[in-house]
Amino acid sequence: MIKSIKKSELSDCLSIMKMAYEASAIRFDQTEYNCPYRGRTRLPLSELEKELHEGCRMYGYFYNDKQVGFLSLTFSDDTMGINDIAVLPECQNNGIGNTLMQFAKEEAKKNNCKTIRLGMIDDNTQLKKWYEKHGYKTDRLIKYETVSYTVGKMEFVI
Repeated sequence: MIKSIKKSELSDCLSIMKMAYEASAIRFDQTEYNCPYRGRTRLPLSELEKELHEGCRMYGYFYNDKQVGFLSLTFSDDTMGINDIAVLPECQNNGIGNTLMQFAKEEAKKNNCKTIRLGMIDDNTQLKKWYEKHGYKTDRLIKYETVSYTVGKMEFVI
């Protein structure tokens, strides 16, 4: 079941993000010095509260009353952005990410968006293929001097 996240549930969302993103942070050598919040694995609660306060819509995927997934979305004009899509490692490869991705597309349509955008580590080929399976295409690539990987900006046209 997917439901809206309340401010009181944000610490659970942070835990999910930290666990879901940790392997990627290690694999791509993200540190506090070369990547803000170490790829969101070390995002402070105050920052997530600020995002919620500024209008970011946040959702949790719950299984047996336990939150196991997290999705955060932003809206600007006719574009929706996916800020986070995270699933606990022990719950991955069970369709939860696919369900969250479909939910995001439905939210975009409900809000009359024409595109959905997201950013990801382009060198993470497994994740990139997963996004491509969902219809996303690379819009542009960005190389930052502080990190060894390339950031890919992807887009889904509705």
